[in-house]
Amino acid sequence: MMTGVGIFIFPNLVLQGVNSGGASLLVWTGAGGVALLGGLAYAELALTLPGSGGELVYVLEVFGAVPANLFVLTSAFIKYPAITIIMTRSVFTYSAQFIDSGISVSSYPYPQLTSVTGIVIIVISCGIAVVSTKVTTSLLNAFNICKLSGIAGILGFAIYVAATDHGAHDLGERFSMANTSHDVPAILVGLFGAIASYEGWNSLNLVAGEVHDPARTMPAAIIMATLLAIVLYVLCNVAYLTVLPLEVMKRSSAVALDLGYIAFGRYGELFLTICVVASCLATILAMVLCNSRLIQSAARDGQVPRVLRFTWISRQTPLFAIILHGLVCCIFSLITTLDALVTMTVFVSWLFYAFCFVAVVVLRMRKNAKKPSFYVPLVVPIFLVLFSVLLMICPVTTTIGNYRSSFYITLILLAVLTPLSILCTMKRFTDLSVIKETTVKLDRIVESWGGFV
Repeated sequence: MMTGVGIFIFPNLVLQGVNSGGASLLVWTGAGGVALLGGLAYAELALTLPGSGGELVYVLEVFGAVPANLFVLTSAFIKYPAITIIMTRSVFTYSAQFIDSGISVSSYPYPQLTSVTGIVIIVISCGIAVVSTKVTTSLLNAFNICKLSGIAGILGFAIYVAATDHGAHDLGERFSMANTSHDVPAILVGLFGAIASYEGWNSLNLVAGEVHDPARTMPAAIIMATLLAIVLYVLCNVAYLTVLPLEVMKRSSAVALDLGYIAFGRYGELFLTICVVASCLATILAMVLCNSRLIQSAARDGQVPRVLRFTWISRQTPLFAIILHGLVCCIFSLITTLDALVTMTVFVSWLFYAFCFVAVVVLRMRKNAKKPSFYVPLVVPIFLVLFSVLLMICPVTTTIGNYRSSFYITLILLAVLTPLSILCTMKRFTDLSVIKETTVKLDRIVESWGGFV
């Protein structure tokens, strides 16, 4: 889960923020260190509150129903759709750049075509998920193999370039810290890309209740997985810096493809384009599976319209939840920029990570709370809370790109979803006759079609 596609998408964003190769390696390592600390803090939470469910369980137990409902709504209608569109745009960028060939220097100049391509990918992905969960998971697993092949290809191509006559002769300059930016907001924006790439460090907690001997297994698994991700990400960045000039890498919208082009021309481009596109498609399919089940579960709990709870019996898939996920993603594809998508993903993720880090401290102070066999030093959750706040507010402090306006858009979306999360917890609201009548009518309509349960 942790070896994601961010290493193919965000190296240029990190380098733009810090402005030197050496500093970019430090940022990737530091972001991995934060992910490691977060994972260990989550391991303590999993042992204090045993069971599967991750953030939803912890937020509900410590802060109550309203923040828990808000977590579900923001995940379903902001985070997962935003991640999906980042992936569809990466598919388009790499595919279009391969067709154009040569070294990419900017984003593809046709945003309308980008949006339309994203919608087509979403429709196909949702269609596959509706038809068969088994087929979807099989494709996901096959595409994940391509992800690892892409990383191996990047490292292998870089070794080849370094060993031949057309290897770079200015490696000292590329890896130096000489031109490192002192603009803290810019550095934090660069950190956005690295942090987003490590998204997934909390995945084990979603199934913590199914882990055998969690007191021993979870910390060890988190440490090994995170260290592996750090090593792979740093090595890939070393490979990029070895092959690509700094200015090309900063402007590149498809760094892996550019590396492949320098190493083996069109054949190198083709191989890495296939790997990156397959990796992005794997994430898109994973988002369909995760978000549709989250929406279906929320419908059963009354957090979204209950008609979304139905399962298509013949296919055993949550048809209406998948359709809603697809519609939200299509809207995101039409109206959002990459800056907005990254801001939404990082802000919403780390808002609730912060809730969970606070929960670590609160549960330690509860006398009746279960005492876990694994602890992190108290300074760890405190540091992570402060880091989360810094990460969430950093878009306000920068004039780079559209991050500031994207921050305000994210706040507006949260302002819309917060009242809904409050209403979902009010029995008097759910007991309103108009709500009950509408729910009953929708249920009867679906049931009249047959084949749904």
